[in-house]
Formats: sequence, C-alpha cells, structure tokens
Amino acid sequence: MINKLFLVIVILILLAPRSKAQTMDMDACMAYAIEHSTMVGKQTNYLDDAVWEYNKSIAALFPTVSAGVAGAINFGRSIDPETNNYTTVSTFGNSYSLQSGMPLFSGMRYINAIRAAKAAQLKGQHDLVVCKTEVAIATMTAYIEAVYYQGAIKIAQEQLANATTLLTKTQKLYELGRKSAADVAELEAQKANYEYMLVEQENNMEMAVIKLRNIMNYPQDMELTITTDTNIALAYNIPTADSVTAYAMKHNSKISSAKLYTQQSKLQYKQARGSYMPTIYLYGGFNTSYFTNFENPLAYNPFWQQVKNNQGGYIQLSLSIPIFSNLDRKTQVVHARNAWHNARLDEQETLNQLTSEIATAVQQMRGLAKQYYSATQKLEAAKLAYEGIATKYEKGIATFADLQTAFTTLLQAELDCLHTKLKYGMECRMVEYYSGIPLIRK
Repeated sequence: MINKLFLVIVILILLAPRSKAQTMDMDACMAYAIEHSTMVGKQTNYLDDAVWEYNKSIAALFPTVSAGVAGAINFGRSIDPETNNYTTVSTFGNSYSLQSGMPLFSGMRYINAIRAAKAAQLKGQHDLVVCKTEVAIATMTAYIEAVYYQGAIKIAQEQLANATTLLTKTQKLYELGRKSAADVAELEAQKANYEYMLVEQENNMEMAVIKLRNIMNYPQDMELTITTDTNIALAYNIPTADSVTAYAMKHNSKISSAKLYTQQSKLQYKQARGSYMPTIYLYGGFNTSYFTNFENPLAYNPFWQQVKNNQGGYIQLSLSIPIFSNLDRKTQVVHARNAWHNARLDEQETLNQLTSEIATAVQQMRGLAKQYYSATQKLEAAKLAYEGIATKYEKGIATFADLQTAFTTLLQAELDCLHTKLKYGMECRMVEYYSGIPLIRK
C-alpha cells in the first residue's frame, strides 16, 4: 500500500506543470525594474517624510495641549494648604493641571514653513518621477545591449553555418583536385574563427543579462529570457530641438523639481528672516489639587470636594522681542540666503543640462537615421559582394583572400546595421519621452 502511494506521488510530481522561464520585453523589464528598485523605494519613503513634514507644519498653527498630574508625600515639617501654617505630620498631596498655548504672531515663520513644506512635498513627487525615469532609462540601455548581443549571436551562427557549408564544398573540390589542401586549411581556420566569435558573443550575452538583472533587481539565480522585439518604432518625422525643449521646460519633472527646490529655499530664507520679528503667544491653563493628613484625614474635605474647591485657571499673553543672540539668528539667515542662491544656480544648471541632453538626443536621432539608412545600403551591397565572391571562389576565379575580405565586410556590415538600428530606436524613444510620451508604453 505504501509503495503504491509513493508511486502515485511520484507520477503527480512528474505530471505537474513545470514553471517556464519568464520572457519579458523591454517595457516589461522597465516596469519590473521600477517596481523592485531600491532607489525608487527610498524615494517613496522620502516623499512620505515630506508629506508628514507638511502635515506637521500645518499642525504647528493649532494650539498645543498638555496635561499633568503630580503627587507627593511629605514627612516632617511642611505647609498645610488649608491653613498655610507649618505642620510636623506626614501628609499627602497631589495636583492636576491642563495647559494650552498657541502662536498669535511669529513674523510669518509658521506660514512660510507651511509653504516651504508644501513645495518640498511637490518636489518629492517630481523627484519620484525622475527616479523612476532614471531606472527605466538604465534598464532600457542594458536591455538594448543584451538584444544587440542576441543579434550578434544570430549573425555569428549564420556566418558559422556559411563557413561550414563552404568548407564542405571546398573539401569535395579538393577531393576532385580542383582545390588545394591550403584552401581547405584556410577555410578550417576561418570556421574555427567563427566558432570562437560565437562563443565570445554568447559570453557577452550572458554578461549583458547579468547586468540587466542587476539593474532590474531581478534575482540572479532565476532565469530571465528577453525578447528581441524592442518595441521601438523608427521615427520618420524628426522634431526640432527647440520644440522638444520648449515642451520639456514646462512639463519635465527635472525642471519642476529644480524650480520647486528654489521656491522651497526662498521660503526657508523668509522663514529665517522672521526670527528678527517679535513673537506673541497666547497661553491658558486649568489646575486643581488635593491634600490630606495621614494622622487626621477626617480633618480635611473629601477628595472630590477639594478638587472642586481648589480649581483655578489662567490666561497669559506673552510678547518676546529678539535683541541679541550671539549672531545665531544672523548666521541662520545667511545660511538660508546662500542655500536659496545655490538653489537658483542649481536650477539654471539643471535647465542647461536638460537643454544639452535634448539637443544631443535630437542630433543623435537625426544622425543615426542617416547612418541606419547607409548601414542598410552597405549591408545589401556586402551581401551581393559576398555571394559574387563565393561563386567565383567555387569556380576558382577568386582567391581565398578575396573570400575572406568579403566574409569580414559582410559580418561587419551586419553588426553595424544591427547596432545602428538599436541605437537609433533608443534615441527615438528618448526624444519622444522629452516630448511627453511615457517611456513605458504598456
């Protein structure tokens, strides 16, 4: 019975569906990378901090409320609160208090703090978008590199197959006496060279996938299969750098973040200057107490009656005028002013950097479009040249050197065409991103 049960379990395990390796395209890789990125996770936490700082700055305008309870046992000589005379007996007393206070005027420091915290919160939202974009771009770059090596492997396999076929033909021609042993040896060396190239590209492919896994925060012990479809549409209408820049200046999160940081720093400077202004606070409170004598507790009123009779309260208005603080306020104002000026410089630097990135991307897109067209023409010519040289070589008209040159030219043309196409497609997507189209399309 046990053996039959064990056999059934083994059969169920064998028949259970095996989990296949996850196949992902470029958009799926970028989405996975953003979802699992530690940088994005940290930026999300920073945004949460900014939200709570904003809530805290608003709450500072509301009154603060605190309560207190105190109790004490006196031994020996003490003051009787009923008679205000000294006694020499053991007594017990406790008090209860409730206090509240709120600012009435503080030189706009609290208002500017709220505005600065709001700017910081909005900046955090844009910083999160920038962080996700940077992770997506890094993933796209690594993905394109892996796809290139996939294509290089395919090209190497095709060239190896062609070299093998030509070697087989040459060996037959050698047996017929139409080719020499040197020709066969040279083709064997050529085949070995393509085998080496194939192994090299396969290793490059594995290294590229490891790099892609690292950027995506994808487990290295899990298999990752990527598709060769990059989902990149080649653009035929190339926009001008000015039009793309004009849109990015209004909508790009990098610019928005830099502007909000400048605004935040300016408000913090105003907040620091508010320390020179007088502050007015309003306070209010309530208190009561209880007292008893351990040796004669009946001589005093009961607890609740004392609590009622001993009630008291107060309202206080406080005015504080700053006069001298050992340059503490002055130093804070100078630091805040310099931080504001640095933020303005950072904003200008960000604007210049983004303008340069857009101009570079548009020019790269324009130049790579021409290069890709030339590469396709070069590839077609190299294929025709190789086919012609291979036919002549079989007939004994062309030398092996001619054949090897045609081999090399065709291989390089295929690699150049693949590389240019992938770079062109990536620049197209970058220009589209700066123009307002999301990097991830699905």
